[in-house]
Amino acid sequence: MNRRRKRRLPFAVYGALIFNSALCAAPFMAAHLVSAAYGDRPTAFEASPEAILATRAAIDERFQQISASEDVEPGQVWANLVRQSLEEREMPLVRGLLLVAPAMLDGRDGEALRARIAVTGSGGEEAVMQAAAAYLPEDLQDEYERSRQSIVSMFTASAPAEAVAASAPSVMEPSVLPERRVETNRLGDIRQHTMTAVGWANDENTDVHAFLLSGIGLILADPEAREGASVAMSTLRTRTQGPVPFKAYLAQRIEDVVPVGEMKRLLSAELHNEVSYTPDASAVVERVFRSTIDREKLEGLLAEFRLLRDIAGDTSVEAAIAIVGRVKDSVDLRAARLVAAAGGERAVALEHVDGDNLLETARTVIPWTNALRLQAAGVAACLALLAFIALTTAWKSFRRNRPVRKSAVYLTETYPV
Repeated sequence: MNRRRKRRLPFAVYGALIFNSALCAAPFMAAHLVSAAYGDRPTAFEASPEAILATRAAIDERFQQISASEDVEPGQVWANLVRQSLEEREMPLVRGLLLVAPAMLDGRDGEALRARIAVTGSGGEEAVMQAAAAYLPEDLQDEYERSRQSIVSMFTASAPAEAVAASAPSVMEPSVLPERRVETNRLGDIRQHTMTAVGWANDENTDVHAFLLSGIGLILADPEAREGASVAMSTLRTRTQGPVPFKAYLAQRIEDVVPVGEMKRLLSAELHNEVSYTPDASAVVERVFRSTIDREKLEGLLAEFRLLRDIAGDTSVEAAIAIVGRVKDSVDLRAARLVAAAGGERAVALEHVDGDNLLETARTVIPWTNALRLQAAGVAACLALLAFIALTTAWKSFRRNRPVRKSAVYLTETYPV
């Protein structure tokens, strides 16, 4: 009995099956990887310790590029920036430039400065600034020392020893310093706000967005959000020749929270007979604000005010106004918060020197857990399998024998096709 030989399936069948399976699985695995990496994270540019370190490194890298972009030596570029800042009496800017000196100096000076900072062992910002000041020209060193004289040293020169001893602990001891807060109030008070409401109700010329922002901050905001609302008010009233993107964004956010037409109608109905401040008018304004504002959207706006407060706390109110003025949306606002948290006075200096690229230094860092590593390995394996099948198929297509024509009578090869 003749046994029929089993015919093996050709490689193309196996290759097509494996290739199509990997091609279908790879997108699903990649989507699951992206979801696991970003899905549980609340927002982009979260100020995590990893993101702060990465953002600070990006700020230093940007300063290094700035120092290398001029025709003069990087050390001279840095010294010129410090000189200009001292002439303008911008001490936060001077301190920021001293902090980025290790990034801006190159060659022997840069290596020596970094070694000097490492030797100090403290790693604090004051140690960095003291070490960096030694690399300034002598005239700038003298000017810097004169500019940084503390109030205590000036007071010591003219006050009795008893007065100096009594005042020294409150000024010099860091342990008794209060938490840094944004004390500036740009919102006014309830009396001023009520008078503005009366004027608006009687069709007087009113800055509506400033009025609404003041009411939200004074009536509906918690203390931290109120401090941030003061920063927002300062930015809203900024008068510059160029556009301030944040003003347009803030106006839109306020209009999303407050039904402007409805509020104007209610205030006009209640206050049309009023001519100045009264307690009853103040109560009406507060009641109208609490009853007309969208509470759900308000919470998002107050959260953004708290971000503004944090930016001002990490830098200063004036620096926060300059930084926030470049914000165009909520993502930019979180990026500005991260840059301020990572850079502090470094961010102040970068905003002054290269403000257009300030927000570009914000970095989002994804922590690589074991689950993410396994999923990434699975995606990589699928891609590697696809590449292997494609290359193997191409190689076999070039290696296969060319067909020959055979004689039908003698079954011998005659000549190739």
